[in-house]
Amino acid sequence: MIFANVELPILAVYLVMAVGFIVMVWGVKNLQKKSNARIIMIVGVLMVLGGVGGRFCVSAEKSEDARLEKNARLFLAAKAEKAASYIADRFPEDGTAAFMIDETSYNDPSSDSRYVLDELQKRLGEKGVACDETLIVGEMGIDKKTGEERAEEPTDAAIMKKKLDPLFDKVDIVVNFVGLPDSTADLKKITFLTKKNTATGKNNMLLMCDTGLPYVEQDMLKKSRVCAIIDYVSYAGNEFDMQKNTAPKDLSDAFDLFYYFINADTLESYISDNPNYFISK
Repeated sequence: MIFANVELPILAVYLVMAVGFIVMVWGVKNLQKKSNARIIMIVGVLMVLGGVGGRFCVSAEKSEDARLEKNARLFLAAKAEKAASYIADRFPEDGTAAFMIDETSYNDPSSDSRYVLDELQKRLGEKGVACDETLIVGEMGIDKKTGEERAEEPTDAAIMKKKLDPLFDKVDIVVNFVGLPDSTADLKKITFLTKKNTATGKNNMLLMCDTGLPYVEQDMLKKSRVCAIIDYVSYAGNEFDMQKNTAPKDLSDAFDLFYYFINADTLESYISDNPNYFISK
């Protein structure tokens, strides 16, 4: 079809302009014959001019949408680069990373988490860090009690233990896109987070890339089990208009504009500036 790839607003504008042009031409041709031809001609002219104006408005809207998409991808790439650089610096030789993401995000290539995951794996590969398994949580299953299909809770302690513990001696770090169980007691049941890697003699670690208030990561940071948290700056949206502003081209500058990076070294100063960030249960 001719108009298969034409967006509806543009098509509507073109139709208005075409009808207006036809009306205008009819009016011009009948100026001497019809008493109302002048009015009809003026209506046609106005329709054409209105269509031209509408075309500019649609173009401007499309431009803003394109800028929003470009900005969003750049900020997500900045997040991936920060995580990749941090992991590569921490494990400069023979480091191995795995990843944990919920099923819905993983199956949606347009989701933020999936985009960051793909970018992160690509950048880690370029920096010489091996990428191991991608752990899928929050999978769809059948509820044994109701028989209905439902999604598992991504941060369920039993599920997280089942996924993480087999990696106990296989990977150095897991990049977590879903969060953690909301109690220290549950975390202590996860071998991956409580015992040292027997192959390296070091703690296994999590890098948190989820968005939202962490519960017990403060203690985990102090114990070096969570090596770092990357989280969204809540007020960034008030200072940066994704449709009208242009994100910094430098990924480091873009990261600083939209994200926090919290690790053991910056923890105390961060808590001082953001006393309500951590919630312990």
